Amino acid sequence: MTPTLSSIVEQLQQAGQSHLLGFVNQLDETERQSLLQQIVHLDLKLVNQLFAKHRDATNPPAANIDTTTNLGITPPLALRLEAANTLSGVTRSQALAEGERLLRAGKVAALIVAGGQGSRLGFDKPKGMLPIGPISERTLFEMLAHKILALQRDYETTIPLLIMTSPSVHDETVSYFEEHDYFGLSDSIEFFCQGTLPVVDSQSGQILLQSPHTITVSPNGHGGMIEALVADKLLDKYQQTGIEHFFFGQIDNPLSPTCCPELIGFHSLTESAVTLQAIAKQGAQDKTGNIVQMDCRIQMIEYTEMPTQLAQQTTPTGQLYFWAANIAVHIFQTSFLQQLAQDPTALPYHSAYKTVAHIDHLGNQIQPTEPNAIKFERFIFDALPLSPKTTVIEADRKLVFAAVKNHASASFNTVDTCQQAISTLHRNWLIAAGVRVDMNIKVEIDPCWARNAKQVGERSDLPQTIATDTFLKSSRSTAR
Repeated sequence: MTPTLSSIVEQLQQAGQSHLLGFVNQLDETERQSLLQQIVHLDLKLVNQLFAKHRDATNPPAANIDTTTNLGITPPLALRLEAANTLSGVTRSQALAEGERLLRAGKVAALIVAGGQGSRLGFDKPKGMLPIGPISERTLFEMLAHKILALQRDYETTIPLLIMTSPSVHDETVSYFEEHDYFGLSDSIEFFCQGTLPVVDSQSGQILLQSPHTITVSPNGHGGMIEALVADKLLDKYQQTGIEHFFFGQIDNPLSPTCCPELIGFHSLTESAVTLQAIAKQGAQDKTGNIVQMDCRIQMIEYTEMPTQLAQQTTPTGQLYFWAANIAVHIFQTSFLQQLAQDPTALPYHSAYKTVAHIDHLGNQIQPTEPNAIKFERFIFDALPLSPKTTVIEADRKLVFAAVKNHASASFNTVDTCQQAISTLHRNWLIAAGVRVDMNIKVEIDPCWARNAKQVGERSDLPQTIATDTFLKSSRSTAR
């Protein structure tokens, strides 16, 4: 039954959100119906509960850690780069073989979160459409697609690719893939859209209006992927087709080791519900999540919540004691994701202060210069305390991490630093294979030409010398 205006008015009054109808008499019928539909789909009780929790909170989770004794918190047990070549009795060669077996058997899918706009980068489209190839100017989406194509070719398999969007980028993302014939992945790609939550005023908890007929909403975080997968019945679908493990990554890291066989193999042979790829922090105040061990469980502490005294602690050899940085590269057992899906409250909500434009009660546009609003979101790493077994494996930063998060004016995680990292990595592959490469030029390698240093060394058509900017690609690759 369609809710009546009177019933909506009553609900808003009870929730203290009556201002949402403040302009209803000024709207045309289309705008009026649009606003009412938005209100109908609001979970007003949840919004008020989340704001009350935010208002009453006094200390972040890490504030209760004893910074004098480190009681209850240690670095994670992990397979470090300089450590022995085994983890829980599993060698790297065994892990590689197991991961390759699972890929060939069609037991692995890739899930990439790509709901962000490129606005922070000065790019007014979905971030995945950002040109990032140092020479080719291939987009982040195209580079991801070519990774999947190369893996499918090498292992003679199909790897389902699930891309999670947000409402603000969904249609444009799907249209982009359609325009490029899905980069050859039309039979194995799925798009699904995460949910949103209203943005509220940080003082009053009132839901903000973007316009007289539009409620201000924000994506509910990458932890919203569980709810979104359930809504689109994707977990059941892929479990029924035999998918046992999901690789999880973010679109803004083109060096992300998508469906890395060794990582998958360690995950499988150690019977872990979750496996995390970690890199060593470069400094105590790195803006990355801290992977730690608390109460015998692997957990994540955001850099904003990590006590400075702990973050700065060092070992007798001068290395950071809490070394493990999260780069959002995970492997999940499908059965564990199903377990999370059974409990809608499994992942908590977090609140974040943001600067959000809106209209006031008179309809005037307000452009704040300081944080004025609260956004609510969930994080997938909050599933870690629920995992019966979690494995952490360190990787070399130069091989797996070159995120694009900041405007060109920043000193790290920019388009420029990302492109430099890609070119440096690919140059090193060529040098290791015996190619003389001028250090001042750019090189770029498409994964369909070679996925790694080993495959570069196996090419029969390697040039002896590279002295100009060079993009090495297979005939099937499409370059800009």
